[in-house]
Amino acid sequence: MEHTDLVIERKKLPILLRLGKVLMALIGLTGVVAGIMMAATREGSMIQAFLILMVSILSLGISLLRIQTVTCPHCQATSTIHTLTVDFECRRCLKPTAIKWKK
Repeated sequence: MEHTDLVIERKKLPILLRLGKVLMALIGLTGVVAGIMMAATREGSMIQAFLILMVSILSLGISLLRIQTVTCPHCQATSTIHTLTVDFECRRCLKPTAIKWKK
């Protein structure tokens, strides 16, 4: 299999998306604190505290996720990858492609 290098520039997020990520992080952190407090003080049931913690951790995970869309140089299919990825295999043509990130 041939191995191709692809140079990609990291795109900056728009301001509204940055604000949304900050809001999701704040909701997640607040939920984690509230869930732990609820579980520790027995104010609510453990099931409620567990559900709040699950939603909060999911919210934090989404806020920390950094993805970008790339186009395969072989078949022109688009793929969504994490910005820390150094290589990916296209789902359509199954050819590996190395990524060099340019800032």
